[in-house]
Amino acid sequence: MRSGGANRVAFGDVYFRYGLRSSKWRHHPATNQSFRGHLYQKSRAITSYSNQSICFEIIGTKHANSIGALTKMIQKNYYIGFAPLADLDQMLDALVHDPPDFRWGLIRDLCRLGDPKDRYELALKIEDCLGEIQDFTTQSRLFLALKALRNTTGAEGYVLVKGVGAFRESDLKSEKFGGPYEPPQPNHEMNFHPVVDFRIHPQVPDMKLFVDMRRAGVSRGVILATDTDPADLDRPSIKDSLYKDYSSCAQSRWLNFEQIMKHLRSNLYSNTHVTNKDVAAWLKDYPEILFGFGSVNLSKERYYVEEKLDQIGKLGLRGVNLTPYSQFFNPAENQNVDLLFQYCRSVEGVVVSHSGCGMGPFDILELSRNSNPILWEPILKKYPDVPLVLAHCGSYSEFLPGIWLHEALSLGKNFRNVYGDFSAVEWILDSAAIVKEIRKTITFDRILFGTDYPFPLASGMRPACLVSSVRANRHLTEKEKHKVLGENAIKLLRSD
Repeated sequence: MRSGGANRVAFGDVYFRYGLRSSKWRHHPATNQSFRGHLYQKSRAITSYSNQSICFEIIGTKHANSIGALTKMIQKNYYIGFAPLADLDQMLDALVHDPPDFRWGLIRDLCRLGDPKDRYELALKIEDCLGEIQDFTTQSRLFLALKALRNTTGAEGYVLVKGVGAFRESDLKSEKFGGPYEPPQPNHEMNFHPVVDFRIHPQVPDMKLFVDMRRAGVSRGVILATDTDPADLDRPSIKDSLYKDYSSCAQSRWLNFEQIMKHLRSNLYSNTHVTNKDVAAWLKDYPEILFGFGSVNLSKERYYVEEKLDQIGKLGLRGVNLTPYSQFFNPAENQNVDLLFQYCRSVEGVVVSHSGCGMGPFDILELSRNSNPILWEPILKKYPDVPLVLAHCGSYSEFLPGIWLHEALSLGKNFRNVYGDFSAVEWILDSAAIVKEIRKTITFDRILFGTDYPFPLASGMRPACLVSSVRANRHLTEKEKHKVLGENAIKLLRSD
């Protein structure tokens, strides 16, 4: 370990220092605060697991058995640097009474409850409340809470450090007294070529997300909000349009309109719903690992859109995520699209739009027509300087894979501000013909890696597999692989 910079900390009778491997050590007076609350309070976050590592060195002890005590403490405490949790009654009160804008922050706290008895007791309290709650947004939050309390993260053996990410538990232990331990360095390739996941839905515990990122070698991630509202289905114009579209599809022969509306309503406030404030809370905890995109429902009134855009700006989010099929707007006709692009031009923001069919009932082609990427052409002519990322490259559909891929590539050929990510449609890079077409149109300078996390987990596909598949791809050059996996995203987000 180099001499130089980190913090000096006391935990019980054990004194040690910690810091980034490449930093200069600065000695600070030992503190009597708990290890949990202070260890990473003053260390800055790692921007890439591949370039820097955290080092620990025990520098003193009063009693011989203190090393064992420190090891046991690390074994029991899997969350370092986080504020202490509220008591169970306070947690329950927040789950029931906090505004809907604070949805996932509460669930994230529940995932840090370590005592099985506490988890069981709180679950019983939540179940007792459910029968009395009428508001569906609160009901949804309580069901998410129950799921969080009953499920494990599947990340045993890891420790989560606020602001830094996940590490193997063994990486945070000194193997012998006085001996520094440095986490193993990743392979040479990763040191120079970062991996950025451009499409993450933050709907899992912190520990789960960052363990999967670490296992995959993903150093940065883009997390997305989603602004959808089941009440939109009660608006006459939207309901009438849906009725007309649904009546023309084959599914209408065996599933009536009221039944499909019920499915649509539940889909619009499902686990996919993440608010702008939820995203901002993640960024506050991990500002040098995550980029955040807000969301605004462009089918709403102008004042609503203006308020949401103002909120996105104040929260420091990098851009705006849209789902035209579930926000019920046509990009070629909606009046608020201009307002959005004017905002992004003024703040150098990025627009991300779902393209292709939606999930669940929205996988019906007639209900997802608003997500045809060709509908963005009129606005792209007016705003050639505002980047637009077509998520899924227009190809997502369970029944018609690649449904609007040609339209997405055509836009990329005609407009240099158009990008595409291949989240959930990684198969397109397995086709030599499609790879050749990408080179002729949008080019691999504007193709981005994304996982659509956590949805691939449902089919057993982990981010590490998706990264490995790109690295092993036979149709891409090494230069194209590096661009796709991270270099293009870093340039687009103007990040060092």
